[in-house]
This record gives sequence, structure tokens and C-alpha cells, in this order.
Amino acid sequence: MMDKLYQYILKLCQGPKGSLIMSIVSFTEAVFFIIPPDPFLGLLCIKQSYKRIINLVFACLICSVVGGCIGYYLGEEIVNFGIKNNLSIISDNLDKIEIIRNKFNGGTFLLMITSGFTPLPFKLFCITAGVLNVDFIPFLLGSIIGRGLRFALVGYLAKIFENQFDKMLKSKEIFYISIGLILVLIIYLIIKWI
Repeated sequence: MMDKLYQYILKLCQGPKGSLIMSIVSFTEAVFFIIPPDPFLGLLCIKQSYKRIINLVFACLICSVVGGCIGYYLGEEIVNFGIKNNLSIISDNLDKIEIIRNKFNGGTFLLMITSGFTPLPFKLFCITAGVLNVDFIPFLLGSIIGRGLRFALVGYLAKIFENQFDKMLKSKEIFYISIGLILVLIIYLIIKWI
């Protein structure tokens, strides 16, 4: 099912509205969608000029960050809804949420930069940041830098490797790098928590 959806979107990206489809995927992935925009961005960057690649990366970045901000807002609204309707899972744990918020608030900027690179869903970090109500400016700046660097790297690799880009994304090396990034994030969270 997921593979069919991925292939369908990939086919749409090859059409005349490819950049629009990529932008929609980028926005929705930061809120609720499960497929990241990287393969679609990479496909569109193959055999393009650097100017075109920069435009595509910028469009992908803007849509992802705006989606992330919506995710942050949803996180805030989840807590507000829980308090208003006296949902015990939220209203009984407000003190714990505050403790976690204080633990992570100082590291929001670095956490969002790191989360922009990991293969973990970006929306989880955005919604969680909203639930914890961390400072918005570090959240926003970290998201812009993290996602910007990631999408710039995708665009550059697609330009360099061209038709081999899809195989490269599925390679063992990328898998190991992804696992390494997740481990770095876990170690960071453990150090921050202790």
C-alpha cells in the first residue's frame, strides 16, 4: 500500500505540476503525512541547473517549515483541548509536561536542527514542541536550518548522482548514516534528561 502510494506520487512529480506536488508533500509531511519529500525533491533536481535546484529546495523548505509551525500549533491546541475538557491524560500531568518543557526548552534550537536530519518523522518533533510549548523562535530557527541543510544536501546529491540518486537513497550507507543520526539524537536526549 505504502509503496503504491509512493510510486503514484513519484509519477505525479514527473508531470508538469511536479514542484507543486513536492511542495504539498513537504507541507503535509510536517503535519500528518507519512512519506518524506526527499525522494520527490531529488527527482525534480536531477539534471537541473543550480538555480532551479535552489528554487526547488527553497520551496520544499518553506512548505516544510510552515507545516512544522502548523504541527506546533496543533500540539498547543491538544494541550488546550485537554485542559478545557479535563482529559486526565493531560490535566493530571501538567506538572510533568512543565518539567519536561524546562528540561528541553534550552536545547530546542539544537534539537530541531538535529531532527531536521534524522529519518524520524519531523511532525513528531513539531507536535511535541507544541505540546511542551517550548520557545517558538528557537523552534522556528532550528527547523529552518535543519530542514534547509537536509534539503540542500538532497538537491546537491541529486545533481551529482543524477539517475543513481534513487538507488543511493536506498543504499546501506544511507541506512547506516540514518541510524547514526538517530543514535546521536538519542544520546543528546539522554544527556539533556540526566
